Amino acid sequence: MDDFSVRDERDFHNLTTRPKRMHLLDEPNGYASALAKNNLAYQMQYSVEKLEEELVAQGAPHVLQLSLAGGSANTPASWTLHADGETVAHGSGEFARECFFRDATAFLDVCREAVLAADLAEWDSREYRLLSAARRIAAV
Repeated sequence: MDDFSVRDERDFHNLTTRPKRMHLLDEPNGYASALAKNNLAYQMQYSVEKLEEELVAQGAPHVLQLSLAGGSANTPASWTLHADGETVAHGSGEFARECFFRDATAFLDVCREAVLAADLAEWDSREYRLLSAARRIAAV
């Protein structure tokens, strides 16, 4: 038996889903700010910068670098986190995106756990400043 009335009630011309929204660690405060901050690469880099500031404030400084590869400038295909020159974490861009879909600090937490698990040497403030200077020189 054909249930024609049920098929008439369905609207097959407006089949859409609500896109997932990333939770942003660095919230934009205007239109121009939203254009710059509402991308995966920026939020990943900002998370790593916040983690480095947090480690310095705790008295356990480490120089952190995030390498992004592949994909586009806003959505990398893969990433690698280096702490004091050692690779401590590596993952796909999709993994990072899922972290930001879940929570604004999820990627930060993953990076924090990776740095702590790496059991890196402790640096004093002078050594940290030297490593930071070397990072800035290498970036030029």
